[in-house]
Amino acid sequence: MTEARLRSLTMTTKGQVTISSRARKELGLDKGDTLIEMVIGNCIVLLPENQVLAETARKAQEAIKQAGVTAKEIIREADRLRATRLTKRYPNLK
Repeated sequence: MTEARLRSLTMTTKGQVTISSRARKELGLDKGDTLIEMVIGNCIVLLPENQVLAETARKAQEAIKQAGVTAKEIIREADRLRATRLTKRYPNLK
């Protein structure tokens, strides 16, 4: 990771800011990419959504592997839970 650099951004009347080309290039961001906004105290943190989701998926895969659960088992359990909820919510539906 490169060294941290501070840069001030000016917000438009619509609440928009421009992220520098250097930052976009470093993070591999392109037009249309989605950022996740987090407000922490008096700070706004922007995270590239595709990178956050990729990391979350990787961690989930690790946890599933460590638990010794297969994808088929997860899908079967999800289907069972969905059916149970539907039955409780709509008892007259068959």
